[in-house]
Amino acid sequence: MPTFRDFMETALYDPERGFYATRKPQADFYTAPELHPAFANILAAEIAQRLAKVREQRPRSPLFVVEMGSGTGRLARQVLTALRDEHPRWFRRIRYVLIERSEKVLLDSIFDLQDLGAGVMGYSDLSDMPPVCGVFLSNELVDAFPVHVLTKAHGEVRELHVRPRRKHGRKDGAVKAEPGPLSKKSLLKHAQAVAQDLPEGGTHAVCLEAASWMSLVSRRLKAGSVITVDYGKRFNPGDPNPPRGFRSHSHVADLLAASGRQDLTASVDFRALEAAGAAAGLTTALFSPLSSFLLERGILGLMPKGDSAEAWAERAKVKTLFHPEGMGEAFKVLIQEKGASHS
Repeated sequence: MPTFRDFMETALYDPERGFYATRKPQADFYTAPELHPAFANILAAEIAQRLAKVREQRPRSPLFVVEMGSGTGRLARQVLTALRDEHPRWFRRIRYVLIERSEKVLLDSIFDLQDLGAGVMGYSDLSDMPPVCGVFLSNELVDAFPVHVLTKAHGEVRELHVRPRRKHGRKDGAVKAEPGPLSKKSLLKHAQAVAQDLPEGGTHAVCLEAASWMSLVSRRLKAGSVITVDYGKRFNPGDPNPPRGFRSHSHVADLLAASGRQDLTASVDFRALEAAGAAAGLTTALFSPLSSFLLERGILGLMPKGDSAEAWAERAKVKTLFHPEGMGEAFKVLIQEKGASHS
């Protein structure tokens, strides 16, 4: 029987009917680059600083900026524009690599970015890319990985499976979830960790793909930095992490309804992500709320000026990026490094 993870994979990534194949920007939620380019400006400055560090220690190595989960290329355009305008030295020296699982979206993005005069290339699978030096970055990628969902039923932690719902003895096109056995041995330690604190009927999301993804990223990074911006926190063992659904900027109660027409997600466990990185040879250089990351790097200086209604609206968008009640505290920034001591 398919698991919730299988259902989520199809609901989000089906090429024809999946949420990301049909999503309209800002319809169900907004991302940082959809709010304001100030986010990308700060990110570009951080990238430039980290490219300089790699160049100093690996002077003969070509430099790459690799954006994983690049989608339509909106963030890529903003970062490349900021590099071109504010850090032209690095704009001229890098190749910008898009990693996007949808080949159509990837090709469209590469074509759309040609007007910037940057060296842009792409892969639909990170594993196809050779190891490089530079900066790998992702924004709201990991929280979109499909998750296994554990639940407590009759005092026992089990995994949610999904099967067709029957009405009057016939399948009615809908699906229902029911507890079943764990589908992966690696889920056992997670089930044991939440067994005491997970309430009866409660749910807990486990993202097994995050660790394997981080390991792959490390294998593709010879030297440089990995910048991960995402929704989540450092979870303590046993902390519940229920999956969530969003539609039209509102939480949805039924995660199985409207497959492909609502976003399914779970908070990123940054503690687990750091541990996976450490096991793969990455060292944590920074872990910070998005608010601190942006404020310490001068986002207030990027606030639009003027008294027009448009200027006020633009300032409100920038404020949302760092305000605690906006994205400032819910989103975190993790920067990991890999040694660049060998030329």
